[in-house]
Amino acid sequence: TLNGLGIDRHLLGLKLQSIEKGLTIPKIFMDTAYGLATHWKLRTGQVPANTDSVMCFGPLVPDGYAICYNPQADHVHFSITAFNCCEETHAETLALTLKDTLGQLQELLQPTV
Repeated sequence: TLNGLGIDRHLLGLKLQSIEKGLTIPKIFMDTAYGLATHWKLRTGQVPANTDSVMCFGPLVPDGYAICYNPQADHVHFSITAFNCCEETHAETLALTLKDTLGQLQELLQPTV
């Protein structure tokens, strides 16, 4: 969250403090379940700006995507990224799918006369 209230931030802080102080890293970080639970394939973030600007950032994992969006009064800018090294991800395909889905939602939400 923008307020820094996400659990992932607190856990990362704990891990980094352990490393910085030369302490044993807490066992939770070595657990398979923790690794699976923090392998986020989709990273999204709103970068609101009053200008027609496009920002971007990369995925958190090699087989993931990142979607940055900037809502404007009558449209939304999106930037979608994925690593080229992963054959499973295709940023262009995701962008086309998002565009198609948003178009369908727009049609669905149009008032009928």
